[in-house]
Amino acid sequence: MSIKILTILTLLASTLSAFSQEKMVNVNGVNYHVLTRSLEQRKPGQPVLVFENGMGMGLGNWNTITDSLAKNTPVFLYDRQGVEKSEKVFQLPTPQKIAATLKSLLTELKIEPPYILVGHSMGGVYVRAFAGYYPNDVAGLVFVDPADFTETKADWNQIFRDIGVSEKRIDEMLQKRLYTASKVDSSRYAAWSEGQVLTDLRKTDFAELTSLSVPQVPVLFFVGGKLEVPMERRSKEYDHKQFFEVKNSSNMLRWRRFIHSSSKGGAVIYLSNSGHFVHRDDAAMVIGNIRMMLKALR
Repeated sequence: MSIKILTILTLLASTLSAFSQEKMVNVNGVNYHVLTRSLEQRKPGQPVLVFENGMGMGLGNWNTITDSLAKNTPVFLYDRQGVEKSEKVFQLPTPQKIAATLKSLLTELKIEPPYILVGHSMGGVYVRAFAGYYPNDVAGLVFVDPADFTETKADWNQIFRDIGVSEKRIDEMLQKRLYTASKVDSSRYAAWSEGQVLTDLRKTDFAELTSLSVPQVPVLFFVGGKLEVPMERRSKEYDHKQFFEVKNSSNMLRWRRFIHSSSKGGAVIYLSNSGHFVHRDDAAMVIGNIRMMLKALR
């Protein structure tokens, strides 16, 4: 190999290293696993893409879209408490606590706003919380098949009424979903505790989040339209496919209302060939729409 090629490869490696940093960051006595990309290239006032992972998921789950996005935009990813390399904390990760932790991490790393928040599944709940507690820090919101933070118990029950489930069975299912105690799983505490927080929020019709204002920023929702539940795990009591379709329609109606609460507008993007992990099933669509949001914010 020639000296010239070796020099180019060395420069390329050092450039990539400079623009990508993985580290442990301590806030409030807890160590968090953090990854940043392209922060050194950030222009004044340029938004940073800040990612919230799905329930119990590590930051690597975003690798289908972050490599491409980081070519032109600074990116921040981290693992919540107890996930992957982040330190385990035996406290419930409530929306307010997670929002405050994320704010502390960004402050510790001197990553100033504005931020475009991107949340998948349970991460969508946490993104909604951060946007409500720190609205002035937010430039845009991207929800990737989120847990439905606009849902009420009445909404959930109506889905089953629409597909012909009896009132008695609806009451029994709601009791099991929300009011049957779950044994603490200390070995998988991060995922268990986030699931417990989601259940507690559903009991109150997400009162903590609905009490928060919606920042006046553009909003995107990506919705996976492919039912991924295997046949052997589908309900024997009702048509599971019909349930999935009615639930998605119900969710999207409320998400459109959420978008209309912002004067900046947005879109609900329904992807019929994508499952819950939309950013993995159709990375190009997610990347393309986030780039359009970034371009509109320039």
